[in-house]
Amino acid sequence: MYVSHQGGQAAPDVGTSPPDGRVNRLNSSPGASPDRLSVADEVASAMALKLAKPALARFARALYAGVFIGLAFVFYLTVTTGAAGAPWGLVRLMGALAFSVGLILVVLLNMELFTGTVLGAIPWTEGHIGAARLLKSWGTVFVGNAAGAFLLVAMVSLAGLWQLDGGLWGIHAINTALHKLHHGWWQAFFLGVLCNLLVCLGVWLTFLTKSPGTKALLLVLPVALFVSSGFEHSIANLFLLPLGAVFAAIIPEPQLLAHGLDSQALAALAPANLLVANLIPVTLGNIVGGAVLVGLGLFRLERLGSCKGTAATNSAIKLTTPGANVSRALKLVPASTARANAVNQHAISAQTFFAVKENKLMNTHLSILTVKDILEPATSLEPGMGLWQALEEMHRVGESLCPVTDNGGRLVGVLSAQDAIRGLWAEEFGADSSYCVRDLMQKSLSTLSPDEALLPLLEFWVVNREALFPVSTEGHWLGGQYQAYEERLRGAAAVTPAVLPVVEAGVLKGMVRREALTGLLCSAVASPAPSPAQV
Repeated sequence: MYVSHQGGQAAPDVGTSPPDGRVNRLNSSPGASPDRLSVADEVASAMALKLAKPALARFARALYAGVFIGLAFVFYLTVTTGAAGAPWGLVRLMGALAFSVGLILVVLLNMELFTGTVLGAIPWTEGHIGAARLLKSWGTVFVGNAAGAFLLVAMVSLAGLWQLDGGLWGIHAINTALHKLHHGWWQAFFLGVLCNLLVCLGVWLTFLTKSPGTKALLLVLPVALFVSSGFEHSIANLFLLPLGAVFAAIIPEPQLLAHGLDSQALAALAPANLLVANLIPVTLGNIVGGAVLVGLGLFRLERLGSCKGTAATNSAIKLTTPGANVSRALKLVPASTARANAVNQHAISAQTFFAVKENKLMNTHLSILTVKDILEPATSLEPGMGLWQALEEMHRVGESLCPVTDNGGRLVGVLSAQDAIRGLWAEEFGADSSYCVRDLMQKSLSTLSPDEALLPLLEFWVVNREALFPVSTEGHWLGGQYQAYEERLRGAAAVTPAVLPVVEAGVLKGMVRREALTGLLCSAVASPAPSPAQV
């Protein structure tokens, strides 16, 4: 279940979020930090937000990232030029440490680098975006990185940096570029895999901290490892290989020949060979190393660690979200692994309790129910529908809140009667209101899956655990003056939406209502508890 941190200002009769934007979460452990996401969920959320940005903004950030990575290579060449007599490993290490400044600039300034953008495969596998949109995003960033790298090649060439150290700087750049073109196709591919395995691991590590200084330190060693070991980075090569070709054209021929760089050797710098011998296999390798080994690998690994228990309890932590083509409109914040584990533990404990205490109101009958057992059909609105028309439709079906879907039935938001009336009020209730549903609908919302367990949802709807158990993780009381349990219970009402949409693969399946719990609890009293074998 995805829970918004913002919470729309829905009508009071359908539930609102607290004024500070806090939302009660399903089965948060007493004293646990409800807003702390697992690293995998933070990465997934960050990638989803990046994919939601306009293409032009992403291109501009990608251009800067291309410049930053090119500058890192300039630093590398400067540090390693003229160091032929020094120990090979030490020279590589010093150059690699210098190169790490590029990725530090990209990450701390929140720029778009292709080798990190491939982590966008995570929201794709979760069904939040389509393959076409993912590939378009990768293409936008790659082209932006290339534009930035080429721009820096022009500036470095015009600045005459090839003349540093008596011209050895330029010769070193050419030799480094030629070395990258002498790999076999598969060798270049796997050097690309290894490179982006380390780059994305470094990026992953930065989600462990909020401190910019710590983020920078966490990036240094993974980057230093891949650079000093000679692994291949597609965007760095988009700078170095064209730079080598340009230097081969502008450095005087006698100087080139003096260092063994004749026309036959320099022929490897032809544009077609740059693509076939290096850029294509390295780019594909970068995708596999980052998207598959790190993105999908670590994300699925964490999911395996959090999905324990019975099939019934697993459904309580199934992640659902509105459709791929509306991820820009919806702010999605995945549930944390810690909270998911709490859901599991609570459901397991509940089932055990119900099996023993069959005479209690919350008996085993409830523990085996899922969201689909209280699912109701929903009347949906279209994003382009006028507010007057939407309000009339809501009045006709007797609803104070309706989901908003696109032509494919995918959920894009919800609109309450209060939302519609507020928009009409803003235009003095004119008959020709210019606002439509998409202008006033709430885009930050919670969704459910049909197979989610009902008990965690029940608690989400009726109990504010933080008010009921105001203690820190160390057991310290946080509630001010001590209150008896009954007093805290009286004030522990959950402030959560009373109506929630249910989606499957992004498509709206219906709605569930808090008021349905009354009939459900009454049926639980009347129903005999099944035997343990039935559970």
